[in-house]
Amino acid sequence: MEKAIAESRRPNPAGQRQLWSKVALLSPAMLVYWAVFLIPAIVLLINSFQANQPERTMWERDLSLGSFSRFFSDPYFIKVIGTTLLLAVIVVAVSLVVGYLLAYHIYKAKSFVKTTLITVVLTPLFSGALLQSLGWYLMFARYGPINVALRDMGLLSQPHNFLGTYGAVVVALVHGFLPFMVLCIVNSLRSIPANVLDAASSLGASSFTAFVRVTLPLSKGGMMAGSALVFGGTLGSFATPGIVGQGKIQLLAQIIYQQAIQIFDWSFASVISIALLVVLAAVTILLNRSVNASGRDRQ
Repeated sequence: MEKAIAESRRPNPAGQRQLWSKVALLSPAMLVYWAVFLIPAIVLLINSFQANQPERTMWERDLSLGSFSRFFSDPYFIKVIGTTLLLAVIVVAVSLVVGYLLAYHIYKAKSFVKTTLITVVLTPLFSGALLQSLGWYLMFARYGPINVALRDMGLLSQPHNFLGTYGAVVVALVHGFLPFMVLCIVNSLRSIPANVLDAASSLGASSFTAFVRVTLPLSKGGMMAGSALVFGGTLGSFATPGIVGQGKIQLLAQIIYQQAIQIFDWSFASVISIALLVVLAAVTILLNRSVNASGRDRQ
């Protein structure tokens, strides 16, 4: 018995080689992760606790909490946080409704139609945020296609300036981030076993009941993943609110740009950036817990 226990505690060379092979495979990705995200995040954190002294290097600046005090005491920045969060929630809600309808239609479509719809949905990702924003700028212009169509239908007597409104920004952001929502939901729908839906039908459930009681709960993971991606993208969106919003709509990304590039207050810009990351992390954790809780309830 003691011999068996001693042999079980003896290091397994094959297991160690397998462990080191995994480490070797993951090391390039981890190095990229450190270089792209962790190191800039550490620099932001250091800058946020320093005074705004641009004439000094980062290691020579004095420690200060003035930027944090300014951020949380100024009602203007609290209002910007509220506006950014509200806009992100609206974009997520619209993207979720439209994206689920598109994803469900793609899920039920035949192969050729499915491929065509996926290609159309992914089109915004091919052009980039700048081209999308410029396209919506032309669409919402005073003499653009939308104004012309509304005037021809008699709904407008004179051109209306849609640019610089929250509605125009929401439409442009939904168009830009809709592919992420659709792909997440489609992937979630494809993971639902067909025999589960067949069992619901055999038990007398109608198509609507099967969708509400079976398909919708089982696709919650895709909806939450898509919501997290759209929410994070909206929080950090800069080009679309700047171009379509015409500078009239101030979100956190625009404030960070102003403080860092125009005013050169890197300390305060770092504080706003950290606040943005904290909000995004909190929302992601809440969504993950919601998905895990719903999974435990189904079990």
